[in-house]
Amino acid sequence: MKIGKVERLVLLLLKQNSMNTSALSTILRAKGYIKTGLSVRRAIKSLRLKGLIDHANKLTCDGTNQITSMKNVQSVNIGELDLNVLGDRFKLGTKEKILLYILTKIDHASLQFLAMMTKEHAKNISAVLNRLEDNGLVYGYKNMMTFTDARGRRYRPKYYRITNLGTLVSSANRSEINDMISAIDALLEDTLKLKSEMSLLHAPYDKYA
Repeated sequence: MKIGKVERLVLLLLKQNSMNTSALSTILRAKGYIKTGLSVRRAIKSLRLKGLIDHANKLTCDGTNQITSMKNVQSVNIGELDLNVLGDRFKLGTKEKILLYILTKIDHASLQFLAMMTKEHAKNISAVLNRLEDNGLVYGYKNMMTFTDARGRRYRPKYYRITNLGTLVSSANRSEINDMISAIDALLEDTLKLKSEMSLLHAPYDKYA
């Protein structure tokens, strides 16, 4: 199967991390591989038609096999990006910067946990996280287990992880929230310590559950 240069670069980036078209364009433009985002949009469309990626920009089995078969292709290292370019590309508000910073400190976090950490209503934080997800900086997924809230309503908690691109963007904007970082770190430490102590407290009774 013949694929173009931009298609190959897109596949290599998607191998590292799933991201949307905007994030792919940002990376390839910052590294000088393309001049406009149009070529990336065309590449995405072509790769989907060829069955190498799905509609969520995730590699299919054929896409993974295609990468394995490619030879003499220059890799695209996200970590080599100029942080100033990323900082200028993503104009983030204080809430976005704080949420990204929190997600760089922990593996994943629920919407409820992030709302508690920022002392904001869950609906407001959800809207901010949706914007971050649209830009490929975080990705959300729902817990496979169903829980019941105090009102008897069943729900599946949503969790968020930061992407490789999100980590770099967070670093690019870190200096702008320097005066808050110590407080955030202290709150994170206290909260996670309390959560750990509560888990240990309930452990002896788990076998009776």
